[in-house]
Amino acid sequence: MTTPEPRVSTTKPIFLTSLVHARKILVAAGIPADRLEVCGPGREGVRRWADCHREHAGPVILVGLAGGLVPDLASGRIVVVDEVVDQRGRITTPPAAGRITLPGSHRGRVTTTGRVVASSEAKQALGRTTGASIVDLESVHFAELAESREWDWGIVRVVGDAMEEAVPAALDRFVDHLGRTRPLVVAVNLFQRPALFKQLQALARQAKSALLALGESLRDLEVSPSEGPETDGIRIRSDRKPGARSILIFGGSFDPPHRGHLTLPFEAAARLGCDEVVFVPARINPLKQDAPPADPADRIKMLEAAIKHRIPDPRGPRITARIDHREVDREGPSFTIDTLESIQRELLEEADADEVSSRQRPQLRLLIGSDQALDFDRWRDWQKIIALAPPVVMPRPPETRTSLAAKYRAHFASNLASRWSTWTLDLAAEGVSSTEIRKRLAAGEDVAALLPDGVLEVITKRGLYKENR
Repeated sequence: MTTPEPRVSTTKPIFLTSLVHARKILVAAGIPADRLEVCGPGREGVRRWADCHREHAGPVILVGLAGGLVPDLASGRIVVVDEVVDQRGRITTPPAAGRITLPGSHRGRVTTTGRVVASSEAKQALGRTTGASIVDLESVHFAELAESREWDWGIVRVVGDAMEEAVPAALDRFVDHLGRTRPLVVAVNLFQRPALFKQLQALARQAKSALLALGESLRDLEVSPSEGPETDGIRIRSDRKPGARSILIFGGSFDPPHRGHLTLPFEAAARLGCDEVVFVPARINPLKQDAPPADPADRIKMLEAAIKHRIPDPRGPRITARIDHREVDREGPSFTIDTLESIQRELLEEADADEVSSRQRPQLRLLIGSDQALDFDRWRDWQKIIALAPPVVMPRPPETRTSLAAKYRAHFASNLASRWSTWTLDLAAEGVSSTEIRKRLAAGEDVAALLPDGVLEVITKRGLYKENR
């Protein structure tokens, strides 16, 4: 089997924009016309262009206007996108992002909506819930297609309308599916709303000025060849390709594992598109420094029974599960960063043994409870954890996704608080804890309804939790 060719063979990028008038201004600013193409707006525009342009010798850079979602981005500010976040909170990192250098530019996250975000209030809310700095109609769709076709790609946008500026809600109807202006539609809207004329004039002037600045910045851009995946820093990577493994890591004492321990990880994995759930029983929690009442062998047996008796949803995706023993086999406290780095090394070694999968970097996500999220900056090397395995947060009663968003803002810096809101899933949390189950077992109460099938049998057989400790 031959070794796959690297993604990049030239440093000259192809630029892609969604609107015909944007292309005209960018070419006038100095971008070579033979390297700048129009796809049309939205998902269909990107897909149509991608279907006609499947192979690329160099990087493909999506460029054009975007709306600002944070107060510090004025009209005309250029944004080199280092993260793309969809409406489900899934994050993708453009492989060319770290190799695009534009002096004076901002680096940030982009999200995509189906319609123009018109009001200042709606922009602010979208920025708060997604952690994005800018919004457009194409980036998420472009990222999905570029990754599925293994392009080297990046995104550079310029802010056309700042967060504080309202835009007409009908703005996206002023162009057709090929990105051409629809004069008749514009004329009808102006006839119905004469006051719209001055607003459109002002927006057009801003857009032209912003695009000229973008074109001047990009005209001499060359993107250096990729030297392989980056592993340092706190930037999240999500370079998932067809066939690449996506793994949800779920650690805890599991003393004993209750129904929430079994149902919630698989629901989270299904929402995130993960292929596998890896349960990692801990020997000792470094933030508690006390050993769980049941020994590791007993907790592993209970987990094995829970997984064995689990009945998958036949309508849902196929998600496998396994138990990882490395923390219970390790002496002393279990630090999450050590576990994640060890798992990643093994996965990369497995991939290197296979020529097909050696270019398919596994994606890790870390599932935690909301109490752990609010304590996350006490974890060892927590920024490295975020880079290696972006967290996924399960709200624990009485917390909800809404109440947690307020606590994130009070606890973390604003940009990080927004990311935690994005990482928090709206899951129906189980109102039960292992501590409560142990107390009920010690008191001789019936806890069968709180435990996954098979677990109570192990508890009974091994004589666990007979006295309250």
